[in-house]
Amino acid sequence: MIGKTFFAYGVRMATVLIVVALGFTATQVLAYPPPGVDDVFITSAAYSYVDTYNTTNPFPLNVGTTKTIYVNGRVTTSTAGTGFADGTLQSVELRMYRANVGSSCTIDLNDCYKVSCTVTANSQITLNYSCTLDLSYISDSTMTGGTHEAEVWNAEVIATDDQNQVGSRIQTFEIPTSLSVGIPTSVAFGVLAREQATTVANNVNYPLTQNGNDVASVTVSATNMTCTPTGTIQASLMSWSLTDVDAGDPTTVPLAGVPENVNLGLGTDDDVGLVKYLYFNITLPSVVSGTCSGFMTVEAIAG
Repeated sequence: MIGKTFFAYGVRMATVLIVVALGFTATQVLAYPPPGVDDVFITSAAYSYVDTYNTTNPFPLNVGTTKTIYVNGRVTTSTAGTGFADGTLQSVELRMYRANVGSSCTIDLNDCYKVSCTVTANSQITLNYSCTLDLSYISDSTMTGGTHEAEVWNAEVIATDDQNQVGSRIQTFEIPTSLSVGIPTSVAFGVLAREQATTVANNVNYPLTQNGNDVASVTVSATNMTCTPTGTIQASLMSWSLTDVDAGDPTTVPLAGVPENVNLGLGTDDDVGLVKYLYFNITLPSVVSGTCSGFMTVEAIAG
């Protein structure tokens, strides 16, 4: 018998436990929903809930000064209380802006306003708000013929609670075009000698002030001046210029009885300036004495 040798192989089985560490992100569960702005009314009185101004009934500006506008409505929160101090509502803000500049605009008299609003109790979860804003006379026009006639104005009310949750609502409205220029009522050349011509030292600096929201110019015309006891000063001996120069300078334009557009280009950007000047000169004839007077007409036009 042939002997056989058997080899026994032992296999050791190993179990490897693989532990995978999973990361978890904590999610904050807010205790209540964000505030809601229920309505926005653009009116002429605080806490009035009648929509006085909108896209069909534009807000008319005052000439040369501000005009107060009120934006009112209601805000609903989870715990309103009686104001900002004892409820979840922290603030109500009004942002009023021309549509294309956007809600994040920088405050500017032409197109962007931002103010804080006041609140009063309404019910357990509702507060009445009222926002008071003084709109400048140079606020951009969005109606036909205005500088931004293809746009509208937005009145956006933003309510924020104590968890920085935000609710908002927008109402649109229009601002009409207002053409108005502040024009001095007289031109006085003072005491001059016969055949004397004015210079930059003694001519008339005549300020024209933007009082509206439309780019403006003026027309000028004049009659002859009658002197007492002697003489007449022809209108053509008086002249206007857009620069401060002496009488007879090539840039001066003689006055006449027919109105002439001076192409003033008086804009509405307060950063550039809202006042421009005309400079009036005169050359006296040799035969004239006494006090001389006549009529000069300066009239505002679009331009």
